[in-house]
Amino acid sequence: MKRRSAGFTLLEMLLALAVFALLSLMANRLLLQSLKLEQFSVRHSQRLAQIQHAFVLLERDAFAMLPRPVRGSGSFSGAPLLATEGRGDNDSLVFTHGGWPNPGDWLPRSVLQRVGYRLSAGYLIREYFDYPDVPEGTQPHRQRLLTGVSGLRVRYWQQGNWSRQWQDNKGLPEAIEVALKLAEGGTIVRRFLLPEA
Repeated sequence: MKRRSAGFTLLEMLLALAVFALLSLMANRLLLQSLKLEQFSVRHSQRLAQIQHAFVLLERDAFAMLPRPVRGSGSFSGAPLLATEGRGDNDSLVFTHGGWPNPGDWLPRSVLQRVGYRLSAGYLIREYFDYPDVPEGTQPHRQRLLTGVSGLRVRYWQQGNWSRQWQDNKGLPEAIEVALKLAEGGTIVRRFLLPEA
């Protein structure tokens, strides 16, 4: 008797190649999805880190806020807390805080600092001066804290009520609320209890 040689038929080979191609395509899609998810996660974590950094600076400044009026001229001078209610969600906030490090009084400046927070061209900007009393013609240092911000709204807590305006030229509120409207569509709200409270 003659032995028949065993092997794969053409149909079996084509079927095996089709299954292998289908599995390769699925694996490729899975790999691409996982890479996109990783990129999204990296972008999301970087954005979250920027937001946290901005709020850490704001919190640090707010917790050291002092009821100190400022001598000088310009928009950074005057009452201890200058609050501007802008159109829509475009408020600004200017105040003096203590605790600006000056080890051993080595630098020719105070430990007090005049700072301001406002929006400009989609950025949350922190502005500050080297001296608490603002000399005429002095320009602030500008620091871009956060991009993609479409709104800044500030409210003030005093005697059991929230208010959108602050007009006390001598004192500070008990707390402030800062709401940032982000370009992604969400709004982040933080409340800070002030030292005077």
